[in-house]
Amino acid sequence: MSNQHAPQIDEPNDEPNDNLNKLGHDVSEWQALSPWSMLSFSFGTAKAILSNGYALIPIFYAGWQNGFNLQMGLIALVIAIFLLAAFSFIQWRKYRFQLSGEQLNIKRGLFFTRKDEIPLNKIQNIRYAQPFYFKLLNLGTLIIETAGSKDDEAHLAALDAQQANLLKQQLLQLTLQQTSVDDTQQPAVNKPIVERNLKQLIQFGFYQNNFIWFAVIAGPIMGQIEWEKLAEFPVVQQFWSIIVSYSGQSITLQIVGILITLFFVYCLFSLISIAAAVLKYYPYKLEKHQQTLQRSGGVISHQQDALAIRRVQLLHCSQPFLAKLLGLWTVYFKQVKGQEVEQKTKEHMLLPSIKTAEIDDILLQIPELAGSTNSLPSQYQPIAWAWFLRRGFVMFIPAIAILLFDGITPLSEATLFIATAIMGLTFLRYKQWGYVIENEVVWQHTGLFGQSWKRIPFEKIQHISITQTKSQKQKGYAYIELGLASGSIILPYINEKDALFIAEKAMKTTKQDYNNWI
Repeated sequence: MSNQHAPQIDEPNDEPNDNLNKLGHDVSEWQALSPWSMLSFSFGTAKAILSNGYALIPIFYAGWQNGFNLQMGLIALVIAIFLLAAFSFIQWRKYRFQLSGEQLNIKRGLFFTRKDEIPLNKIQNIRYAQPFYFKLLNLGTLIIETAGSKDDEAHLAALDAQQANLLKQQLLQLTLQQTSVDDTQQPAVNKPIVERNLKQLIQFGFYQNNFIWFAVIAGPIMGQIEWEKLAEFPVVQQFWSIIVSYSGQSITLQIVGILITLFFVYCLFSLISIAAAVLKYYPYKLEKHQQTLQRSGGVISHQQDALAIRRVQLLHCSQPFLAKLLGLWTVYFKQVKGQEVEQKTKEHMLLPSIKTAEIDDILLQIPELAGSTNSLPSQYQPIAWAWFLRRGFVMFIPAIAILLFDGITPLSEATLFIATAIMGLTFLRYKQWGYVIENEVVWQHTGLFGQSWKRIPFEKIQHISITQTKSQKQKGYAYIELGLASGSIILPYINEKDALFIAEKAMKTTKQDYNNWI
C-alpha cells in the first residue's frame, strides 16, 4: 500500500506506516479524552436511566392522574440536568487511556481510581460508533469489549474519526498476530457476506416486534382505564356494530373478528419496531476482514462492529412464527456469555431477514467457523415420548381433584380448560425438541409456534454433564448438558448411546486442541 494514503481499518499493512507509528507513540503515554466526550457521557447516562426506568411509567402515570405540580417538576428537571452535567464532567476529567505493549490500560474514578488492564489477545469485539451529535464534528467512539465481561471494558469517546480508525486497526492487527502468525501473512480480503435493503429490514422489524413485552409494561396503566366509559365512545360502538353485522350471532365469527383486530393492533405497534430496525441497521452490511466479521449500518448513529471469528461459540438460527410464514430467519453469532455486540440488548451479532438458502452461502463464506456443515438439517431425531408424558398431564391432577370435590362448577371448568391449554402447548414444544449429530457439530432443534436451530461445534464444548433417573436408565434415555463459553445447551431424553457418543466425541476433540474454546 502506498505511503501517500491513510491505511484502512480493514486492510492491515505488512509494515506499519508513519501514521500507525505516530499513533502508537501518541497513546503510549496516558491520554485524556476530548471535552466533547462529556456529550457522550451525558447521553449514555440518560439513555441508561430511561431504558432501565420503564417500570416507573405506571408510577408517573398515577402521579399525573392525581395532579401534577409544574413548578416542582421544572425544579426536579433542572436538578437532574445539573447532576447529569456534573457527573459527565467528572467522568471526562478522570478518564485516561494508554496503549502499552500488548495491552490497553484504562483509568477512571473520582474517589476510588479504577484501572483496567486489557490484554489485546482477550479483546472480543471492537465497535466504532458515530452518534448524530458527533457526525458534524467528525468524531466517533470506540467501544472495546472482552470475553466474559458484562459491561464495556473501554469506552473511548469523542476520538477523531481517523484516530479512532487507526487505533482500531492497531488493536485488531495485534490481536490477529496473537492468534496466528500465518493469518497475518495472508493478504487482506474484504468480502461482503450479507447486505440488507430497506424492505428486508422492514420485514425484520415486523416479525421481531416485542408487542408482548409492551403489553406487560402497559398492564398497570390499562388497569386504570375505565373500560365502561371507553365502550361508550362512538368509534368503539361503531366498530363493534361492524363486527356484529358481519358475524351475526355466531360467537366463533366474533372471536375471529377480535383476533383480526388484535393482529391489526400488532401491526400498528410493529411500526415502532420497524422504525427502530431501520434506524439502527440501515444500510446493513456484514463483511469479512481477515479473521474478523464487521457489521456496519445505522441512520442516526452509525456503527461499525468487529467480532473475531474465533470468538463465535455457536450459530443460532431463530425463526419466530411470523418469520416462519415469511420464510425468513434471524441468525445470531453467539459469543462468550455476558458479552453482546448489540450493546445493552442481550443479543449477539445478528443477521436479519435471512432466507434458508442464504444460510448455506453464509457458512460457505466463513469456513473459519468450527464445523464443516454448511446447511440447516432438513429433519431431526425427536426426544423421547416420556418427556411429554412427565409434563403434559401434570396440570390435570389439580383439575381432576377440584372436579371430584366440587363437581362441575365454573372453577373446575376453568381449571380443566387451563390444563388442556397447557398440555397442548407442552405437546407443541415436545414436537419441536430434537437433535442431529454430524461429523464435527451437533444441532439442537427447539420451538413452540416458531422454531430454532443451534449449531454446536464439538471443539467449542468445555464440559458435559450426563444425568439419568432410575426410570431413564431402564429405558435407555439420558439427559445431557453441553457447556460452552456462551452458556449451556440442553438435550433432554435422548438415546443413551447418542449421549455417550456426543460426550466422547467432544472430549476427544477438545483434548487434541482446547485453545478453540474461547
